Amino acid sequence: MLKQQLKTEGELIGLYEQHERESDNKAMKRLMQMYRLDSQRHINIIQAAIEIIQGEEVFIEDRAPLAETLKQHLELEKLALDNANKILNKMWVEENKGLKGLLELWRDDERRHHKALKDLTSKPYFRLGNNDMVALFRGEEFLEERYRKAKEFKAKQKE
Repeated sequence: MLKQQLKTEGELIGLYEQHERESDNKAMKRLMQMYRLDSQRHINIIQAAIEIIQGEEVFIEDRAPLAETLKQHLELEKLALDNANKILNKMWVEENKGLKGLLELWRDDERRHHKALKDLTSKPYFRLGNNDMVALFRGEEFLEERYRKAKEFKAKQKE
C-alpha cells in the first residue's frame, strides 16, 4: 500500500506542476507549489516508513544532533506559532476566509512540526513486539541495547 501511495503522490506532483505552469496568477502558482511540496514531503515520509519496515533502524545516536539543537528548534517553532496566532487574530484576516484558511494551514503545520520534532527525539524507530511489556517500563536505551543484542544473536545463529 505504501509503494502504491508513492505512485499516487508522484501523480499528484505532476498535476500540481501542470497547474503551476499553466496559471498566470502568482498566488495560484504559489498555492500549487505549496501542495506540490507537500506531496514531495509525503513521499519522503512514506519512503522513510518503508525503510524502517525493511529494517533500517533509527537509534539514539542517529538522532543525537537533532536532540542537541532541539531546544533551539522548539523555540523557533514556538515563535512561528505565536506569530501565526497573532496574525490570525487580526480583523482583516477574519474578513478574508481564503486568507484565513491559508494562514491556518501555516499555523497547523508549525504545530505539527513542533510535535514531530519532540517525537523524533523521544520515540523508538525500530520494531517492537506487540506484547512487549518491557517497553512500558524501561527506557529507550535499554530497548535499543536489547534489540541490538537480539539482532546480533540472530546473525550469529545464521552463521
